[in-house]
Amino acid sequence: MAFTVRFSGQAQSQDFGDDDGFEFLEGGVLAIHFGEEETRAQFHPPTKWEQVTADPDHLAGLNTPYVDEEDDDDDFDEDDEEFEDEDDEYEDDHDETDGD
Repeated sequence: MAFTVRFSGQAQSQDFGDDDGFEFLEGGVLAIHFGEEETRAQFHPPTKWEQVTADPDHLAGLNTPYVDEEDDDDDFDEDDEEFEDEDDEYEDDHDETDGD
């Protein structure tokens, strides 16, 4: 069990796995993201859930779509000038003609 959610009006908490994630959004909305890509996220207003209990190593925001973005940015170098043509050496593949 990575985390459990006790929803309002339910006697039993619902268990979620290690690949699932949760986060608290503005206004107390609870977002639950699933490790299975084909399963859409669930959003629960604060009146629909009572408590979230998570394993110590399963923090809010873990396994959400926004977490991996930081890892991808590590490979990006803003100073990389690979795409800039400082020497005007870029040659157009199409010859410019006036159509005559």
